[in-house]
Amino acid sequence: MKRWAIIGGIIAVIVLAVIIALLYIGDAPYPITHRLRDISIVFISLFAVIATVLLAAIVGAILWLVLTLRNRVIPLLETLNATLNRVKGTTEFVSEQAVQPIISVAGTMARMRAMTRTVTGGKKRPVPRTRRPVS
Repeated sequence: MKRWAIIGGIIAVIVLAVIIALLYIGDAPYPITHRLRDISIVFISLFAVIATVLLAAIVGAILWLVLTLRNRVIPLLETLNATLNRVKGTTEFVSEQAVQPIISVAGTMARMRAMTRTVTGGKKRPVPRTRRPVS
């Protein structure tokens, strides 16, 4: 950071020296303000060209970044889609192979309880449950 400040200061001193040298070199029939105007026009044009080149470089860098990201994001999205399909298949398998038998066993148990209630006269529990205090 300090190095860039030193380089910028040196460039500013050189530009100032060039402006002063251009003002006093030569015997022009017109006053110094006209020469200063002409020098200012040249420097403004120079800075406009530099700004245009820098802007073109920034646009090129952004375009390169977009193309690079696009080439990396599309395969990533394809991988994500494949993973999503794999997870979907796994959840279907688990629901068919693990959850379905549990549901059928729970249904059979509920059916057996209902049959037992019907046979015993509808009593849910022969002895009421007593709650133990929580300590």
